[in-house]
Amino acid sequence: MLEQFKGFIGYSKEEFQELWDKAIFVVDTNVLINFYKYTSKESTKSLFDILKKLKENDRLWIPHQVALEYFFNYESDMNKQTEGYNSLGEELTKLQNNAVKIFSTVKSQYPYILTDKFQFFIDNLKTSNKELQDGLKKEIEQLPDANETQKDILELLDGIIGEAYPQQRIKEIQDEGKDRYQHNVPPGFKDKDDNNKKNYRTYGGIRYQQLYGDLLVWNQMIDKSKNEDNPTPIIFITEEKKADWWEKEGQNIKRPHPHLIQEFFNQTGENFYMYRTDNFVKFAKEYLNAEVTDEQVEHVKQDVENIRQSEEKVELENKELTKIVDLRKKSIFDHSKPNDWRGGIGLEKTTPTELMGDIDVDSLLKYLTPEEREEFTEKVGQAFDISLNPSSSNTMYNRAVSWALKASVSALEKKVRELTTYMALKNYSKAQKSNEKLALLPDHPVERAQILLNHINELQNEIDFMDLPF
Repeated sequence: MLEQFKGFIGYSKEEFQELWDKAIFVVDTNVLINFYKYTSKESTKSLFDILKKLKENDRLWIPHQVALEYFFNYESDMNKQTEGYNSLGEELTKLQNNAVKIFSTVKSQYPYILTDKFQFFIDNLKTSNKELQDGLKKEIEQLPDANETQKDILELLDGIIGEAYPQQRIKEIQDEGKDRYQHNVPPGFKDKDDNNKKNYRTYGGIRYQQLYGDLLVWNQMIDKSKNEDNPTPIIFITEEKKADWWEKEGQNIKRPHPHLIQEFFNQTGENFYMYRTDNFVKFAKEYLNAEVTDEQVEHVKQDVENIRQSEEKVELENKELTKIVDLRKKSIFDHSKPNDWRGGIGLEKTTPTELMGDIDVDSLLKYLTPEEREEFTEKVGQAFDISLNPSSSNTMYNRAVSWALKASVSALEKKVRELTTYMALKNYSKAQKSNEKLALLPDHPVERAQILLNHINELQNEIDFMDLPF
């Protein structure tokens, strides 16, 4: 009778030991992607060694959906650590260059003052810059090699990836997901308001809405457990943190969501549990006798915590920016009180075009670096200062969006090249037509970025349609 409440009761020490002794271990996409974000080779090696040992014992398995999401996402994260150190070096080197320019400008404008006495400032910057470059080089050399990491992941995945669902099964899960999400049934319901997750992805003859990616992984784990010769418990290793996977107390994770444990048991007759990376390594040392030291466990914990804090910071900035932009857009097009800008912001002298109200800021954010997003957030926040009059506020908002468009040009051009290459593999003539549209792109970076951003959406829609399974 109590088996009906497994999600709430939890497991005894003996049941945990049996779970670890018998379970198949499943690794989530975010755990695989994080391999490229570790700054410690010890962390990379420790986790790889445990997973490789599990694979040798036929106890590691990767759902097809996890692998597919990994291949869609890993390239953008492969060189993040090196790029970060290089960016730090480039930005700080500018201090020295700017100081030289300042001395030259002052000397030219005020030839009657002596600046040589202050040359020590530039000399000190040169010395510091040399130390900086040496330090950065050392840090980069100590980073895990991204290409080696990619090779290790491919070897780890080889032979243990599950089969893809047929399109009809995907449709059934998505149809079921609409009802589950409406009633906040885990997993995945926290994504229902994420506009970025409403896009579709197509590959290998299947098409799915990203909104239901977690639900696809969940069903594949259940089916894996049921389809074994003997139903098998599963331990899921994930960096997911949302309340559609975990029961939480405030912001702290308490335990896996009780509904998941109960649903898994009802469907398979077996137990299910989840760990985040650092806890998995810690308990692998206890339950699997994994050959990791306490120091290595601590390395993993520190690296993972640094990654989490960094991602939470970016996530918070994006949420705040989205709120600001949404409020800004609302105020821009609210003409209900044209003579009272505090009550409804009267903009009778300004057209929506002048305010760049048609720019999809959510899409644009994806093509900015974390540093650029942070700067953009600050610029938009300044534009939204209540002390400004409507005209000044609108001008500053336009400038912020223009700045973001200009900053994103290179990333937008790269994305267009990727999509056009993929399209050429499917339909060469359509790819040619796409290139023809871009042949006369304006040189002005803001106008260029606007056209590229719109063209990316057109290309993606065209590719999605081409990949439909019919």
